Amino acid sequence: MLKRFIGLISTLWVVSATAQDCTTLPADHQQYLEGIQTGEYRYAKNVGPAALTLTKNMPYADYINATRALILQRNKRAELPCPLASVVPAQAKQTQVIDHIAPYQLLHSNQDKGILLIHGLTDSPYIFNAIAQDLYHQGYNVRTVLLPGHGTGADDLRRVTNRDWQRHVRYAIERTSQDFKHFAIMGFSTGGALATLEIEKRTPSNLKALTLVAPATESHNKNSWMAQWVDWLPFMNWLDEDADLDFAKYESFPLAAATLVHNVMVDMMQSNVPENLPILTIMSDVDATIVSQATLNLLTRWAKTHRAPLALRLYANNPIELDQRITLTRIDKLDKVIDMSHVGLLIPQNHPYYGEQGAYRHCGSYFEDATAYQTCKSAAQIIFGEHHSTNKSAHMPFARVTFNPDYAGLVKQLSEFLNHHVH
Repeated sequence: MLKRFIGLISTLWVVSATAQDCTTLPADHQQYLEGIQTGEYRYAKNVGPAALTLTKNMPYADYINATRALILQRNKRAELPCPLASVVPAQAKQTQVIDHIAPYQLLHSNQDKGILLIHGLTDSPYIFNAIAQDLYHQGYNVRTVLLPGHGTGADDLRRVTNRDWQRHVRYAIERTSQDFKHFAIMGFSTGGALATLEIEKRTPSNLKALTLVAPATESHNKNSWMAQWVDWLPFMNWLDEDADLDFAKYESFPLAAATLVHNVMVDMMQSNVPENLPILTIMSDVDATIVSQATLNLLTRWAKTHRAPLALRLYANNPIELDQRITLTRIDKLDKVIDMSHVGLLIPQNHPYYGEQGAYRHCGSYFEDATAYQTCKSAAQIIFGEHHSTNKSAHMPFARVTFNPDYAGLVKQLSEFLNHHVH
C-alpha cells in the first residue's frame, strides 16, 4: 500500500511538472511544496557517469556534444520546454532546458580573439547568456564550460571531485589557447578561483587578461571546513534542501559541495597570479556568499608585486580604503535595489528570467517558511537587495536581487578593459 501511494505521488508530480515549462515552475507554489518534500529535481537520473572523461586534443565542439549527451542522460528536466531566447542562433526557436544550461560557443569567421567564461558553484553557463552576447557582438569568440556535477541535479555534486573540476578548467583553457590568437578568461565565483589556480600553474603565453567576478575566496559559513568530516554520515548529506525549481541553478546545497569549494578557497587565498597579467575584479561589498574583505585582502597582497593593471569595480554604498595601486571604480547607487548581491552582478535588469520582472524571483531567504516564501514569490511590490541579516530583518517581503541595474556600466568598463589588452 505504501509503495502504491508513493508511486501515485510520483506520477502526480510528473504529470503536473510536464504541464509546465521552465518559466512557470518557479512561481508554482504547489510544485514548491512537493519539491521540498520529494526532492524530485534535487537528484539526477542514475544513468551514465556524473563527469566526462576528457582527452587533451578533443575539439571543443565534441566536448559540447558530449556534455549535452550527459545532460540528456542525467537531468530530469533536460527536455522540458523553456521558451526563452537561446544565446546560440542555430538552435531552434522552441528551446528546451538543455539548450540554456549546456556549454556553448559563439564563433566568428576569424580566430583573432576569444574569451572563456567559467561559471560558479551550483550554477550553469546560463548566467553568462547576456554578457556572452554582448562580448560576441564586440568581436570576441565566446566559449563557456560546464563544471562537473552541474547541469543535472544537485546530488551530482556528491559524485565529483576537485580533480574533476581542475581537469575541465585545464582542458577549456588549453583548448581555447590553442584555438585563438589571443584570449581572456572571465570566472564567476568558484569559476574565478579555479581559473586563477590553473593559470598560476600554467599560464598560456597568449592569455592577455583575467576578469574575476565575485571570486570565491572565503565563505561566510565558517563551518564549511567541517563538511568533509560529516558528509559520510547518512543523515548529514545536505546543508539546504530546497525545491530546485530554478532550471539554471541548483537551490539545494549538499555538504560535499561545501567541501569542494572550501578546498578551492583555501588554495585561492594562497595563490599568486602572473605579475604581468591585467586583472579586473567585479564584486559587491555586502556579498552574502563570499566574504568581501577576504577578496580585498587578496587583491591588496597581489598589488604589492603586480606590474600590470589591477582594477576593481566595487558595488558599495559607502567609501572604502584601498591600496592605491588598485584602480577603484565604486558604484554607490542602484535603481530600485538596496545593495548588490553575489548572484546579480552579470544579469541585466530586463533579463527575461532573472530580471526585475523576470520569471524567477529569489526567495531563498524563506525556503523553510512556506507562507513567507509564497508571499515573496507573489508580491506585486518587493524590496530587492543582498540577503544579509540587516536586509532580511528590515524588509518584508524581500527578495535577493538577481539582476544589476548598473549592467550597462559594467559592460562598458569590461569592454574597455578587454579591448585595451586583448589584441
